[in-house]
Amino acid sequence: MVKRYRNCFVVALLAASFSLPGMADDTMGGSSNDVSPQTRTTVVMMGTGTPVLKHDRAGQAILIVVDKQMYLFDAGPGFVKGFDALSGKSFMPEDIYFSNDSVYGEMNKVFITHLDSDHVLGLPELMLRPWIMGRSEPLKMVGPQGLNEMASNIIEAYQSDIDHRLYGTQPANELGFTVDVTEISDNQVVHEDDKVTVTAFRVPHGSWAEGMAFGYRVETPDKIVVISGDTRHDEALYEHFEGADILIHEVMSEAGVGQMAQDWQDYMYHAHTSTQQLAEIGNKVAPELLVMTHPLLFGQTDEQLHDEMASYYDGNFKLASDLDIYE
Repeated sequence: MVKRYRNCFVVALLAASFSLPGMADDTMGGSSNDVSPQTRTTVVMMGTGTPVLKHDRAGQAILIVVDKQMYLFDAGPGFVKGFDALSGKSFMPEDIYFSNDSVYGEMNKVFITHLDSDHVLGLPELMLRPWIMGRSEPLKMVGPQGLNEMASNIIEAYQSDIDHRLYGTQPANELGFTVDVTEISDNQVVHEDDKVTVTAFRVPHGSWAEGMAFGYRVETPDKIVVISGDTRHDEALYEHFEGADILIHEVMSEAGVGQMAQDWQDYMYHAHTSTQQLAEIGNKVAPELLVMTHPLLFGQTDEQLHDEMASYYDGNFKLASDLDIYE
């Protein structure tokens, strides 16, 4: 249920299979492919982890910054603190306290691949901490069905904190904690502004129903970045990967999964992509850079996973770590 909180709203816009011009921040007549010499696209791996607890890997979260405009993909546990490490970077908005004209105000849109907890446990932080630090507009959220209910329940869970800040002695605005949710179920453009077009595409992931798991293709004037989300190998996805300058794809160790019981192996190959399968993808679509994230190691080390991939793939690839930057 969409709930109303005094003067603040949680807004849900349900969409099926059409583009969403309402998601545009500053839609202009020019194409998002109009290259400006000043345009700079930067990708930051805010979180690269899996459901497994790793002190050096926050939950899945990928930040794309285009001329200091921020686009966030997934919100896994613990990623928000990583913004502190980016403070002062030339490609980032200013780190100014208590101002919407800052990095906190730019934490204003997130695109969720699917609702597995390791991809959304950071949503409460993303909804509330930037608000406390200055965001004064609703957080735009795009993702599969169920996202609106999740966001509404988060606000309900933290209502005491919200009321304390709104109606106590602390200065607070009335919109920064609210959300504007767009639920999607098909391949479609989900955001378009004067420089960036974000297109969602369905991916198969375990037993999630069709239209409940997505990847995203991000087209900017100087780069195409594709994010696979969690998905098994499926040649039907190649068309969405084509032309990628940076392809960010999940991966699992073939050697590691091969040591598991057969029922677990069956599940993993129904939900995830092995190194050998990812190499097939890389050889077919030939991205300039293939970034491996969400590494399912199953007892293998990062080095072993890297070597395993290198045995199958001769292209340019990286195993991502938290706060890696690609330009």
